Amino acid sequence: MMTKSFSDSGHGHILRRFDDDMRKLQKRVLKMGRLVREQMTGLQQVLTGSDEESTEQVVEGDRSVDLLEVKVDKFIIRLLARRSPVGGDLRFIVTASRIVTDLERLGDETVQMARVLDKEYGNLGQCNGRPAEDEVRELLSLLIELFDQAMLAFQNYDYRAAKELAEGKIGPDGEMYKRMQHLSDCTLAEGGDVSSAVNLVLILRSMERGLRYVQNIGEHVIYLATGKDVRHKGA
Repeated sequence: MMTKSFSDSGHGHILRRFDDDMRKLQKRVLKMGRLVREQMTGLQQVLTGSDEESTEQVVEGDRSVDLLEVKVDKFIIRLLARRSPVGGDLRFIVTASRIVTDLERLGDETVQMARVLDKEYGNLGQCNGRPAEDEVRELLSLLIELFDQAMLAFQNYDYRAAKELAEGKIGPDGEMYKRMQHLSDCTLAEGGDVSSAVNLVLILRSMERGLRYVQNIGEHVIYLATGKDVRHKGA
């Protein structure tokens, strides 16, 4: 699929320098997304027992994410101060800011899972005679798949994909929730010790929050496309 730039999306305007700034903002958000994805794929390698990646590297990768978040925040503040954007330009900046926040939180949850695995790998219990780590790895793959869809929706201003993602109509969203619940119930039924259950719950809670942050990105893209804030519906 061809990547759209800010001006390609129909938001371009006469001030070329402002267009350049908005493209820079888009690129920095996408770069931050790539860094967070690297954390998640690194955690995948840990779960496969690969020697190429360690939990320490996953944790250290969060520093780059945090530093980029600070840079993007400062860039956004300068944009708001210098350009006084309105309409679609302002929506784009607000959307970028919200996505950056959720990316940082997703990175934090990945680090939390890595820290649990660093101390407790092999002590997450079993489900149907299968190590819980195997199922966690597969769940993480589903989360990465959804994350890719969310970032692609932002990259291409894809309202339809963002709406379906936010509503859980595409990808393995519903499947993830069912499998996380099944894994938790199955592991407890296997009669493992309490520490195994606690470790697994910590990981699954981080994964569930991570899924929520991914869905948030879909909601932010809806706001970008329509100006409608669909967060906290029914609240």
